[in-house]
Amino acid sequence: MRLGIIGAGAIGERHAAAAEQVGARVTRIVDKSPERAASLAAKHDAVADVDADTLWDDDALDAVAICVPNFLHHPLALKAMRAGKDVLLEKPMALSAIDCAELADVAEQSRRILQIGYTHRFTAVGSAAHDYIATGALGDIYHAKAHLHLRRGIPGLGGWFTNKALSGGGALIDLGVHLIDLVLYLLGQPRAVSVSGKAYSKFGVKMKDYVYESMWAGPPNYSGTFDVEDHATAMIVFDSGATLDLQVAWACNLPTGTAPDSMIAILGDRGGVAFELFGDHLLLRNQVAGRNADCKMSLAPAEQMELQMEDFMTAVRTRRPGIGATPLEGQKVQLIVDSIYESSNTNVPVEQ
Repeated sequence: MRLGIIGAGAIGERHAAAAEQVGARVTRIVDKSPERAASLAAKHDAVADVDADTLWDDDALDAVAICVPNFLHHPLALKAMRAGKDVLLEKPMALSAIDCAELADVAEQSRRILQIGYTHRFTAVGSAAHDYIATGALGDIYHAKAHLHLRRGIPGLGGWFTNKALSGGGALIDLGVHLIDLVLYLLGQPRAVSVSGKAYSKFGVKMKDYVYESMWAGPPNYSGTFDVEDHATAMIVFDSGATLDLQVAWACNLPTGTAPDSMIAILGDRGGVAFELFGDHLLLRNQVAGRNADCKMSLAPAEQMELQMEDFMTAVRTRRPGIGATPLEGQKVQLIVDSIYESSNTNVPVEQ
């Protein structure tokens, strides 16, 4: 597979490295910064450019990985698919479920592979939990918890991450989408029928008073905008009858030690499984020989970016989706995100 990378920032670098590791050829690099494009292109013996439109007529290019700010996901993916390119699209799929639906329609009409970059399906814990749940060991699954609490983790304060017009939202659309997708994947893709949520903006709005130790996409731009949430919580009811308790925060004051920074827990009437997002083991609870039992399943490390790229390559070669998130699954995640924002604004649940 011959791959173009659109966006030569940190995520674009990771996609390019993963592609090389699994045998793909990175042939084109595009970034609005000529220096950044040239730097990454030099590492992969690729051609650098500043304009993504130069890729569409390149018949030697099979696919692109889109690794740019959120507001560019939808227009670039549309152009790529209409030009006959398969697409690995960073999350979130788009800024709204309506835009996601258009992407899904174009992918189907153009017969293009469109895979959404929800990498937690490929982590050691995510993959092992999926396989364990598939055995039926949990019985009737009735509830899930998905929590991620960062102490001070607002990215790029004052930049595009914290500008709703460019990002679509804050912690929920940045990190929460990973949690939602992973739970949907583990539960067999149920459909949300009721969503109640609240989004809070408590830390980033006081830009110059925000105390942090490190910052992804920093340093802060104090003349910029912060009009997104830094904490969101929701209760989601699925058509299966199961529920999801979702909590995600870029910044919060949850005291250390009261709970893990991240947790996914799936509860059934015969057993349960829990793990941390980047953990190396699953915690299992069930019954053995008439006794309540707890155990720990240790796992070998997994390179989720490489596994995702390998899965995408296979999908491109076979013309069939693999483990990675499909357009309709990406749309389902965004519909839940949209509903949480709507419920937060109206203070009433959103029925779907």
